[in-house]
Amino acid sequence: MLDPFILKAILGVIFASFSSVVSTLMLLRGALYITPEVSHAALGGAAIGVLIQMFLPGFVDPFLFVILFCIATSVFVSRMGKGGPQALGVMLSVSLAVSVMLYAVIRSYLPIDKRVIVDGYLVSDLLLISNSDLLSLAIASTLAIVVTTLFYRELLYICFDLETAEALGLKVGLYDSLLFAISAVTVAVVAKTVGVLLSVTLLIIPAATSRFLTHSIGRMFVTSFLIALISGLGGVALSFYFNVPTSGAIALVSIVLFASAYLIKARRM
Repeated sequence: MLDPFILKAILGVIFASFSSVVSTLMLLRGALYITPEVSHAALGGAAIGVLIQMFLPGFVDPFLFVILFCIATSVFVSRMGKGGPQALGVMLSVSLAVSVMLYAVIRSYLPIDKRVIVDGYLVSDLLLISNSDLLSLAIASTLAIVVTTLFYRELLYICFDLETAEALGLKVGLYDSLLFAISAVTVAVVAKTVGVLLSVTLLIIPAATSRFLTHSIGRMFVTSFLIALISGLGGVALSFYFNVPTSGAIALVSIVLFASAYLIKARRM
């Protein structure tokens, strides 16, 4: 029988892997670059949430501010960055600076027990995942799958041809904001569960690797999910048998898979 900590970690990996569906859409949209910025926004949101909770204990969950801050950052950067690559670069830099500034400044005024909560968003241990974290991951992954299924055609339109989609009467701005918002929610939840550093690994590398292995959109979704799943489960197994940090082990497996896929594509060319 599996150890409860290992079982929860496995369930966490499975739920988090479903988030790769949204990451693949963001890759097709040409906006996968925004994921690291949004994940760092979770730090600023967590700091604000914990600070407010100090003055209003029990009134609000800090995680609510993490989600709102991530959504606001994602939509803001996507809208303001439409002025071109230079404007986009400026907005990404500004959003990162604001998030890290809030995290650093607010954290310095927090008591030690509150700092632990905020720092948990930076580096977390998948083996210590809680029941509430599992529930959050399950809800976020379900939401990602439902939204992708319901608006699959519309989301693909805006990923490949915004002008044609707008000419066809599609509400481009609405669906674009929906995509960035659902991406921000999945990033926020994954960051809360496994930490900002590992969330980038689980959300970016599987989607990027799938593009090396197939050009079929449907297969990209499946491949990215499988790569995220293999990376997570492989990392958990490595950490269990070789007593190494889980986050680092998952990142190692992800990088090995990415490098292998790149070499396979390079040999075919």
